[in-house]
Parts: sequence; C-alpha cells; structure tokens
Amino acid sequence: VLSSSSLYRDPQDQGRDLAFLPLTKGFIDQISDETRYNRYATPTQYDEFVQLHGSGIPTNVSISMYIEGITSFQARTMDFHIDMYFQQDWIDHRLVHNGSAPILVRDKAIFKQMWHPDVYFANARSASFQHVTDDNFLVWIYPNGRVWYDCRISATIMCDMNLWKFPLDQQECDMRILSYAYPEKQLRLRWTNRTDLKAIEANPEIKMPDMELVHIKQGHCNGTYATGVWSCMTAVFRVERQMMHHVMQTYLPSSLIVVISWFNFWLDVDSAPARVTLSITTLLTISTQANGVELALPEVSYMKAIDVWMGSCMAFVFGVMIEFTICHYAKNLEMARGERTKALVNSALTFFGASFGKQTSIDELNDEDLGMPGGTITLRSLREEDETEEPRLRRNNGERERNGSLLHDSMPLRQSRRAISFKKFRKQTAGTARRAIRFLRDVRKLRGRRLAQRIDEKCRVAFPMAFLIFNIGYWSFYLFFHPNLGDENNPRYL
Repeated sequence: VLSSSSLYRDPQDQGRDLAFLPLTKGFIDQISDETRYNRYATPTQYDEFVQLHGSGIPTNVSISMYIEGITSFQARTMDFHIDMYFQQDWIDHRLVHNGSAPILVRDKAIFKQMWHPDVYFANARSASFQHVTDDNFLVWIYPNGRVWYDCRISATIMCDMNLWKFPLDQQECDMRILSYAYPEKQLRLRWTNRTDLKAIEANPEIKMPDMELVHIKQGHCNGTYATGVWSCMTAVFRVERQMMHHVMQTYLPSSLIVVISWFNFWLDVDSAPARVTLSITTLLTISTQANGVELALPEVSYMKAIDVWMGSCMAFVFGVMIEFTICHYAKNLEMARGERTKALVNSALTFFGASFGKQTSIDELNDEDLGMPGGTITLRSLREEDETEEPRLRRNNGERERNGSLLHDSMPLRQSRRAISFKKFRKQTAGTARRAIRFLRDVRKLRGRRLAQRIDEKCRVAFPMAFLIFNIGYWSFYLFFHPNLGDENNPRYL
C-alpha cells in the first residue's frame, strides 16, 4: 500500500522482506470457536490473561497514518478533505499461531470475527472507506499475536478556523481520534514509537491551490465526557494560505479603484456631473467587490483583515466625494458674500425714491430702464440725451416768449429740468451699481474657484500619502504579527 516496505516489517525482522502466508482453515476454526476466542473481549479481558496478569490492564493500540492527499480547506464551511492510509497495531495473544510468517487477512467477514479497536474521528463531518476496485484494507497477524490493521479512509474534517487575518492567515486544524465504546481504562491509544515508522507521514507531492502545508504534528486531546474519560489522540495540520490569488483578485483591483477616484482632484470644480458620476461609480464598484468577497466567507462576529481593507478603500472613495462637497460649498459660500453688496444697492435705490414702475430690485432693472443700450452707459449716449432735451426746452421757451407768458411758465420749466436731471442721475447710479455688482460677482466667483482649486491641490497629495501610510501599517501588522500558533510548549503537542 505504501512505498516504503519497512512499514510491513516486524521490528524483529529488520533487513529482509517478509513472505505472507495465506489464511488457513485451522486459523479460521480457531477464531470461530467461541470457547477459544471471545471476539467481544479485549486482548486484556479474556480469562487466561486476567488469571495471569490481573484485571484492569488497558489494551494499548498504536496508531499511525500516511497522508495521501489534502484538499479543499474551505473557509465558508470550515472544513477540509483528507485521504489517508490509517494503521492500527495491537497485540492479541489469542491469535498466536505456528506460522513462519504473518497471515494475511483480506476477507471482511473473517476480520469481523476478530476483536479490533472501534476507532473513529470525533470531528469528522463525514468519512468512508475506499472500495474501488476492492475493499482497501489488509490485516497481518504475526506469529507472536501482533495484529497490524491498515485501511484507506476518505474524510471531511471540521476545523474551527480563526479568520481575523483572512486572507493573510495561518490555520491549525486538529483531527481527533478516539475509541467509541472503550474508555481509557480498557483501551489506550498512542502514536507509534517504532523507529522504522513515522507516526504521521505526508505525501511530498501534496499540492493545494490556496494553501501550503507547513507541517503535521501528533498530539493528544482531552477525552473527558459525561460518561467517562476516553483516550484521545490528535493530528495537528498547520497550513498557510497562499495570498497571491487574493492579491490579484481583491487587493490590486480595489487599489486601482481608489486611485481612479483620485482623478476627481484634477477635474474642474464646476464639472459637477463628471465628478459626482466618477465618485458614485467608484463607490458602487468597491461596494460590489466587497460583497463578492463576503460571499465566500462565513458570517463571523469579528472583523477580518479583508474587511479592514475593503472598508478602508470604501472610506477613501467616500472621502473623495466628501472633498468635492466641501469644495462646492466653499465656492458657493464665497459667492454668497457678494449678495450683501446687492442688498445695499437695493436699499439705496429704495432710499432715493420709487423704482421704475413696479421694479424694486437692481436685478429686475433691464437695460432700457437704465438707458443702457447693449447693457452699458456711455458719455455719448448721455450727451445725445441732453441735446435732444435742450432744443425742445428752447423751442418751448421761444413760443412762450412770443406769447408773452415767459414769467408765468418760468417756475415749471425749472422744476422740469430738475426732474430730468434727477432721472438721469438715477439711471447713471443704477447702471454703475449693476456693473459693480457684476464685477464683484465675477471676483467672488474667481475667488471661490481658486479656494476650491487650492483644496483640490492639497488633496492630490494628502489622499495618496494617507493611502500609502495605511498600506504600510496594514501590511506590516497582518504580515509580521502572528498569534501563538504551533507553540512547542503547548501541552497538546507530543
């Protein structure tokens, strides 16, 4: 079954290969005779043994295993699959025979007539014997009564993984081996101490897609239950997760998404649709990626390393959106200061008199109301207006003089001229105020844009530096801080 022939040698037969004897009728009759062989009694419980050695002596069973393959360390289901050759070794003096070599037993019906340990794997989710192309088991019965039992087993073993460093973690998984019916006072398990056989040996060709097998150690565990104390042995598998897959599928894409979000700092502050679209897109992308990572993991109550990473990346992307909000608010706040000047001008217009028609605000005055063709006041337009008014006044004065009514109309003329002058003064004042408000508004807008640009310029340096510092702290902590795994002074190791 195994590549090393030394596994099948008796310690007294070192240096030569053994020839196995076939099962004989005399041996079958020996174990079939219930008066000579009680298969329900352990090798230390039958009458002759008790008479010679006394009662209360446990049967020692040595165990060993050869790991053919390990696959599928599943974080979500917290288990792994193992394929192994499992060996048990004990001495039963009732099976002593006169043969010159071990007797090979390959018949399960004959084996069931013999006493054998009822060993099971306590934390196995499922386990089965291999049956292709025939039952994968063998039993050797040596002339001195030593029994060697070897079988091939496939099992899914539960493992209580601590995923706080996932996917930069190392795990230790125990496979617990106990007797189901015999307490420690009747059957005692122990790892083999043979010099020619390792207690646990693994196939050097074992390769796993996402894990690397660091070592396998034998140990013991607490077999105390409510019904008694059972002998308990453990095989401790220490594995280290390969992180290259997660670097390429999770860490690198999420880092690129964070970098892409920084493009916002180079977009114009007035390009609100472009900046908002980029921020929302990167935030939704990082959120979708985080949800995809969580689908492959169990729902645990503590924070994992991948949660810290994805949460921090989401915070950086969200920070870019907050930065744009601050820039936009700072720009609008600077422009809002110009509204105070407009309020003062409106108060001045109200003070000087009623506005034109029903208009009471400087913003509601149009160019015709202000006498500004094309929106501007020029000296030429003012002179033309004076020339058009003065001839009309002179003509009226001449007519009044000819009619002899000069003295009678002199007072209304002066009042009319003052009204016209005051009207032109108001038009010039309103036009000047409107141009001043436009100028101040443009200045405030430029100052607001400059303030937003300064915030963007600082964030172009602050965000990458903060992300770099986060990376240094993250990778330093999770790569170089290791919990107390595999401590050689731990009493569970032998």
